[in-house]
Amino acid sequence: SSGINAECPLRPGGMLKKPPFGTKSYGMLTRWTERFCVVKESFLLYYDKSEKKHYESKKMFNIHPKGVIPLANCHIEKWDDTGKPGFKITHASFKTGNLVMAARSADERDNWIKILQECSKITWNNAQLGAAQIKQLEENTNRINKEKTEYIEKLNKEAEALKHETGKKEELEKLSKKLEEERAAMENVANQFKEEKEMTAQELLDAMEAMKKLDEERTNLDTASKELEQNLKRVGEEKAKQEDLVKKEQAEKEKLAATSNELKSHLMTVEEESKKLVAEKQKTEQQLQEEEKKAQVFEEEKKKLLRSATEAQINLEEVHAKKMETELELGRTAGVL
Repeated sequence: SSGINAECPLRPGGMLKKPPFGTKSYGMLTRWTERFCVVKESFLLYYDKSEKKHYESKKMFNIHPKGVIPLANCHIEKWDDTGKPGFKITHASFKTGNLVMAARSADERDNWIKILQECSKITWNNAQLGAAQIKQLEENTNRINKEKTEYIEKLNKEAEALKHETGKKEELEKLSKKLEEERAAMENVANQFKEEKEMTAQELLDAMEAMKKLDEERTNLDTASKELEQNLKRVGEEKAKQEDLVKKEQAEKEKLAATSNELKSHLMTVEEESKKLVAEKQKTEQQLQEEEKKAQVFEEEKKKLLRSATEAQINLEEVHAKKMETELELGRTAGVL
């Protein structure tokens, strides 16, 4: 009556999508990871999706999952706020918030919810409640057996009294027949209680065995969960280091980009200066060529002037000689006069 199901077997596995733990909102940028999931008693175990081939070929589940979610006393309900056929698992002891997962279709989602709700009822309190019910059945059986014995003894006394009374044989036979019917009915009730007691006792034994296995699995899963938490912590630290390196590399890239832009700007300035210098050089070369041409013209004119000066000098000497000759002639003429 309390929903005890101590023989909850390993459920057939399936694929579910899971966002990172602690996700507060869901949208287009939410990163969903597909996981292969199985339900073992009151635990949901999830693996990499590659584990599905191993499970389908071996029909055995790996005892080293990527994560373990205890289902005992959890509340499982539909959750379509993600835009996917999802469901939400909540419990007061979950520190990172509610766990949201999504199936491939609404039918698969409903089937998962039914399985998880059934397995969430396997708790130690339910096992203790079953033991209390068995004890109560045993007490009821003992009480009914005692009442049956007292009633049979009463009927036997009445039968003995009737035997001593003559003329009441028919009534005695009726009473004996009634006694036999009552006895058969009581035996039937006693057999039913005996069968119920045996079935309940067997269920209790199965429940205790399942709880023992569950404790062993819980210990293994706790160890695996601690290892997983340590691995996640190391991964988080490594991720933080990688993010720091990425930030440093980004800063270096930005610095290099700024330096590159400065160098490009400087290079452009140098190129412009080089172009100006080339233009100045070309202009200077052109001016030199013009100056050389002028120098050549000047040299030719100089040569002409030198020739003219030489000729003038010669003419001047000839004029001077003629002047001397003239003066001599004049002197001789004057002497004569």
